[in-house]
Amino acid sequence: MKRKSHIFYPPFKGIYFLMYALLTFLTMSWLILVYGLVFGVGLGLSYHIIFIVFLLSLIGSNINIPLFYVKSYKPIIRAQVIRAFLIDFIVPTVDWIEQKTLIAANLGGCVLPIILSSYLVIRMIDSLGIGVLLPLFVGIIVNSFLIHAVSRPIEGLGIVTPALLPPIFTVIITSFLLPFGFGRNIFAVAYVIGTFGSLIGADLMNLNKIPELGAPVASIGGAGIFDGIFLNGIFAVILAMIYL
Repeated sequence: MKRKSHIFYPPFKGIYFLMYALLTFLTMSWLILVYGLVFGVGLGLSYHIIFIVFLLSLIGSNINIPLFYVKSYKPIIRAQVIRAFLIDFIVPTVDWIEQKTLIAANLGGCVLPIILSSYLVIRMIDSLGIGVLLPLFVGIIVNSFLIHAVSRPIEGLGIVTPALLPPIFTVIITSFLLPFGFGRNIFAVAYVIGTFGSLIGADLMNLNKIPELGAPVASIGGAGIFDGIFLNGIFAVILAMIYL
């Protein structure tokens, strides 16, 4: 019997391939629609910048930039047999092994939203003056503490937050900044407050909890375009466009 030296297994066959292709098409269409709505209509960016942001976001989701190491501890559970009265009892014991956890920043889910937020802040300063920094700073601080209050470290997942609460927090805080005369820039305010609020509240304020997770790598914005930093800014703008 002749044996094949190489065997190729396609990941999907038949109807499953069609479903995968349809899901991919719908996801890409949704991303293009969201990018056009948020960055074009909401933030007033040109099509060239939108295309660059879209491309870098997709590519950058797979790129983590190493920052520094922190000490972490990984639990090792061992079973110890103890005999008493001719009966063996299995008693679990936990040993903690010290290791290092690499803290990294995801290009698409962290670095790019920060760069875009910084650009929007500079543009607001250019059009409205340096006075915009104070209400922006207050909004970011308040949003950071609110998001931090609902964030939780989960072993195997990282720092997680409820999906809808951070954007709702952001829109509520942004609504209190309406009297400061931001005008059309109010949507950029929502994006900046949402992005930096998630970065500070969910990630930076929880850095001290990273050793508890015992992971070899902890990436800030590691989920890329589906990370809380990225999505909070986008959904905050969408909600702001609807309700403000």
